[in-house]
Amino acid sequence: MTETTDETDLLDIAEAARFLNVSETSLRRWTNSGALQCLRVGRRRERRFRRADLLAFTEQQPSRSPQTYAEPTSGSTPRPLDDSITVTQGGHLCALYDSELGRATLAVRFILEGLQEGSMVYVVASVRATNHLLTYLKKKRPSLERDLSAGKLLFGQYEKTPRAQIKDFEVRLNKAAAAGTQSFRVFGDAWEMRKKGGGQRFAEYEAAYDQFIVRRYPVVTICAYDVRRFSGVEVLEALKVHRDTFRYPLERALA
Repeated sequence: MTETTDETDLLDIAEAARFLNVSETSLRRWTNSGALQCLRVGRRRERRFRRADLLAFTEQQPSRSPQTYAEPTSGSTPRPLDDSITVTQGGHLCALYDSELGRATLAVRFILEGLQEGSMVYVVASVRATNHLLTYLKKKRPSLERDLSAGKLLFGQYEKTPRAQIKDFEVRLNKAAAAGTQSFRVFGDAWEMRKKGGGQRFAEYEAAYDQFIVRRYPVVTICAYDVRRFSGVEVLEALKVHRDTFRYPLERALA
């Protein structure tokens, strides 16, 4: 990496991630290892990228197919898509589904991409939902047992109160960070928290999660809403408080 103060026609890390259709975590890892050249600017030594360097990097890499999945039909498993969503750290997204297969479509794609990029992935859902997701993950991820044993993939159920759940997130993310993990993904089946305390308490939980988890940790989150259970007003409010959702094609958040 070289130093410069000339920011003309340079991409910042978010722009470069979109340009390559990868995560910012991957860019940091590649620049730290010297695989991808970047420039450092300003007192904070922020990364900047030349388009020519990004193009040269892609030409040197073997062909890769992103591990993403489309809505499965009945009796099928999630199938690969030709494109994927580049999520950024701090993203707090809302996704909507109307079947167990829809939930699996959203979760499996998100989990596999997180494991592929080296993130610790934490899934909070019911035991039934967890078992359903594991049936797909075992088929798509040969190293799944190692991921579980190493703590790279965790499953849990929601605590009884919003405060207890926020504490649970803090404990698990802090423990992983102390072990060297630099990025996280959280997938939460929102109804499991909603049914514990009603609409008002659930709204307080979403606000607390945004304040104490999203803003403090390098985490990407999907809150999945079962539209068969939430009211139309609640779904509307969910979309309002998950503004990051509108940065991405909505068909990728609907299943």
